[in-house]
Parts: sequence; structure tokens; C-alpha cells
Amino acid sequence: MSMERRDFITTTVGSTIMLTGCINSKNSPTTNSTSSEVFSGYEYVGSELVVRFQDEIEVRKAILFDENAEETYQTIEQPNGSVQFTVIYPDRNESLLSKSLYVKAKTAEGWSRHSVWEPIHGVVKSIDVKKDGRVLFDIENTGTASLLVRFVGIYGDVPNPTVDPQSNDFDRDSFELGPGVVGTGHNRPLNPTRTDLVVSPKETATFETLYAPFAFTEGATEDDCAGTEESAEMAIVHASGKIASYSFTYTASGNPVVIEGRTSSTAGQQTAEACEVVETSRS
Repeated sequence: MSMERRDFITTTVGSTIMLTGCINSKNSPTTNSTSSEVFSGYEYVGSELVVRFQDEIEVRKAILFDENAEETYQTIEQPNGSVQFTVIYPDRNESLLSKSLYVKAKTAEGWSRHSVWEPIHGVVKSIDVKKDGRVLFDIENTGTASLLVRFVGIYGDVPNPTVDPQSNDFDRDSFELGPGVVGTGHNRPLNPTRTDLVVSPKETATFETLYAPFAFTEGATEDDCAGTEESAEMAIVHASGKIASYSFTYTASGNPVVIEGRTSSTAGQQTAEACEVVETSRS
């Protein structure tokens, strides 16, 4: 019997003890109860995983762990009906989500465990270019687990491209430039924990780039703004490991316009410019 996912956030959880360490799968407690006898459902909400237990079951301990890494993430003693685990840490670009993520629960009958892996997929929507060459866009999470945005790159035939996250030169472990985006509108971050970078399942969040891919850092010419169709790529690097990329086209037209506050890092005195109008195929 499979465990069904349900929409819920109910019941106050018990005291929490945060643990980080190793577990030996060969010496793990024997599982005596089926998961459907102990668990009633789970869901991802923002940075949290909420797990609910069957009403008639008394759970003495709940543990979040990674089976392949043999690492225990969190242990909660005496949960009361449901339990809440933190699985995403946006301030340090870390997500615990993987196909080997499990929760196990201890009852009077022994231990029971269940996989809590769910797919994540960020889809780019509504790419609009601002007057200063930055980009405003939406990310829809069509998956059923929360998405943490690690980095968003825009590259290809754009005036000021980022690194290509799908190239062999891109190393996510040593990449230190940060996400490159910030939430805007209702998704504007209100604190330094960067919760704006977390997109819950089936939700859409609005972002803008901190860099200006459509700025000509050494000035634009009339030919640059002649309305020629160009191709570009946009990639979302998920903190959990996946990279989703999307192609789009754009045309830049109008007169070159000076971007206030931006100068070329290479030309020194040269003022950065952008075309008056930039339209994309995903506007």
C-alpha cells in the first residue's frame, strides 16, 4: 500500500535536536511496521518538509536521513502527530533533497521508514528586459518538492553574458558568484536568510537579475540596436543538482541609452549603454 501525499500543516511538533553525523545502514534498526501503518502523508512547504503520522500511532522518535550518504540530518523526539524538518538552507545555498532522502519513525512496534523524495523542476516564464539591461522573469516550480535557486545564468548572443552553467568549465562546488538574482514584488526578501530563493511546489515567484546581460559595457552602436533577431539561453541551476535551460530569441531596437550608474570595468571611462527597446520571445 503506498503512502498518499496530502495537503496539511497541522499539530505542534515536539522538541527538536539537530544532529549531523553518520549512520550505518547495515546496523540500522530492523523495520517492523509498514510505512502505511505509521505515516499518513507528507508535503514540502517552503524550506520545510512536513510529515504526518497516523492518528492511532504513537511515534517516539523521527529521523531525517540520507541513505546513500549515510548521514543523519535531524532527529525529533516525541513528535505529536506531525513533524517538521528543515530541508533547505537558502542562506548557504544548501538543499538536502535527493532520491535517497528518507524519514524513519520509531514506535512501540519498532522502526518504519519512508522515502520523501519528490521531483523538482523550475520553468522560466515571462522574460522581460529592463531599461538598464537587467532581466525580470518568473520561475514556476512544476515539481512537488521545493526548489532552491542556486544560480541563474543568461548567455549566448547577448551583449554581457554570464558563464554557461552547462559548460565543462562550470564547477558548482567552487562557484562563488552567488545566485545572481533577487526576488522582486511579493517575492522581495525581507531578511538576509534569502527565503526569496525558495519556490514552493506548484508556485510561481518573480525575480530580477543583479547583473545586466543586455547592457553594452563599452557602449552600444546603431547596429547593436538595429532590430536583428538574436538567440540566447537562460539556465536555472537547482541547489539539489539539476540544471534546467531554456532558449529564447530577442530583438533590440531604438537608440542607445546611457545606463545611469554603470561603467565598463574594462574601459574605465566608457559608460555602459542599452538599447531603448528589447523584446523577447518569452515576454
